Amino acid sequence: MSRLQTANMLSNFDSGALALSLLQAGVRGPEKASDSTSVPVVTASRNIGAPVLSQSTFADLISAVIDAALKATPLTATQRAGNARALGNPRGRGPGGAIGGSDINAPTDAQIEQNNARRLLFGLQGLLPQIDQYVPGRATAVRQKLTEVGGNNNPRQSFTQFNSLMQKGSADSILEAAPIAPPQVQSRLYQQAALKALDEGNADRARQIANEHLDPRTRDSVLQKVEFQLIANKVEADNMDQLRQALAQLHSDDERIDLLLQMGTQSKDKKLAVKLLGEAQRLTNRRATSYRQFEQQLSVADAFATLEPARSFEVLDPGISQLNELLSAAAVLSGFEVNVFRDGEMPLEPNSTLTNMVARYGQQLAWLAKTDFDRAEMSANKFQMAEPRLLARLTIVRDVLSGQQSSGFNSGFGGRGFVRRAQ
Repeated sequence: MSRLQTANMLSNFDSGALALSLLQAGVRGPEKASDSTSVPVVTASRNIGAPVLSQSTFADLISAVIDAALKATPLTATQRAGNARALGNPRGRGPGGAIGGSDINAPTDAQIEQNNARRLLFGLQGLLPQIDQYVPGRATAVRQKLTEVGGNNNPRQSFTQFNSLMQKGSADSILEAAPIAPPQVQSRLYQQAALKALDEGNADRARQIANEHLDPRTRDSVLQKVEFQLIANKVEADNMDQLRQALAQLHSDDERIDLLLQMGTQSKDKKLAVKLLGEAQRLTNRRATSYRQFEQQLSVADAFATLEPARSFEVLDPGISQLNELLSAAAVLSGFEVNVFRDGEMPLEPNSTLTNMVARYGQQLAWLAKTDFDRAEMSANKFQMAEPRLLARLTIVRDVLSGQQSSGFNSGFGGRGFVRRAQ
């Protein structure tokens, strides 16, 4: 570690590569007196060796790498064309790999240092969650440098990076990252920062973030969550009469269901959670008049899935019956008012809100099939038309055969995939 921290990582490629590999392995867990083994606290890759750095050493080393990486500068158009060879030649080897060759195109010392600085910087991109956790004061500078050098131009990398931050970061770290994030993810970052502030017990700050940074629709949704949280805090956990009084003050059943879902999913008491979700189920046992109400049914079923799976089926089955009616009506109106069907068949890829909702119900059944396959198959067979029934059954089969919850569905017939909603 002493040699690494004093090495010039810009001129010495090997030292920078070693530093990144140690950092990517993560932080060593605390050792127990009776057990010499340690448990990894943070790991960045499953293919990297066991972590060997303590938390303080990890912070020192990543700070040294950041110092070197921040010296990177953007490539000009001429440099991008002329430096292609240098980027694959970190040690400045000449023709045939010989050091100090006479190739006139061999990179200069300055080029080698810049190439290594960029490598270190892009290596830090995958370590941003750890930077947020262990050296949060350096996170903004790293993100700004990545934007300056062009490291955030890859949408997939940007999404992965900021998605990790939204999951693990604090309200402060997310707010720091939002202004320099790509425009397409800024709103999500601000929304998550507001929700994190609410989770941290700071309702006033959550309101402030929502009012200052979110569009009206998203703002209203976040502010509603804030108000619901305040109501939940005032209601005694086991006082259902007091809860019903609070529910009566809300404007609609939609709001009441949302509050019950929020309280039920946050409760650590299983019996209380079931009781709260039972109230939500009672309110969702109605004929849906909008897709939002279908969404609420799915949310209630999803919340029951790990508590009482049988209740999930009780919520889903009436929704499937109503979807059958809507599909039949859409088939009659096909070509006139709606175009859900194509050549008399419902496409297996979602081409409308209705077919997407069918896919969502199929995905929920696939999730429940892990605990009750026969009941999930029975519910899937309640779809009357062949296409939605096939869609639901294929989704169940895919999840069961894969052994894990899939993040979407692709039937193999050109489907674009359906993503299961966030928990």
